[in-house]
Amino acid sequence: MRSINIITILIGFLFLSPSFLKAQNNASIGIAAEIGLPSGNFSNLSGIGLGVSVKADLPVAENLAVTLNAGFMNFFGKRNQLFNVQDLTYIPAKAGLKYQLSESFYAEGQLGAALPLNNEQKKLFIWSPGIGNQFKLSGGNKLDLGIRYEGWTGKSDIFGLSKTNTKGFVGIRFAYLFSI
Repeated sequence: MRSINIITILIGFLFLSPSFLKAQNNASIGIAAEIGLPSGNFSNLSGIGLGVSVKADLPVAENLAVTLNAGFMNFFGKRNQLFNVQDLTYIPAKAGLKYQLSESFYAEGQLGAALPLNNEQKKLFIWSPGIGNQFKLSGGNKLDLGIRYEGWTGKSDIFGLSKTNTKGFVGIRFAYLFSI
């Protein structure tokens, strides 16, 4: 229930923020397809992750914007003759800062939470640095191609031991941005 309240607050902030923030750049909302390529030990559990997201960029200064991002991500569990790992299905909700390094190239960092959709999974802390490039389209809209490293960190109880564990992956995001 608490995660629903957090999402409601983020969505409310998403729609009310443009009226409170004043900057020279335009705010935008992007709808994206996402691919997650697991790295390290996480690649033993999953081969690939697929998802969708909605992200808002809310300018606060000339080259700086606050970002709000929510979506759906599913990492497909690996299956073979020895083991069967269930899919990891989450709703990632993140906020961060985005800095325009040039007219189209940017760097950003985000923090948030991955909210589980499966009962056996736990809520995880998200941290994510990344870069991207935006390509102008006719009508003021843009195409956004971004790449990031994303870590989902949380505690896991393995054989009665409480251990911190990070599921890391390279995320690739293809988005269509609408100016608002």
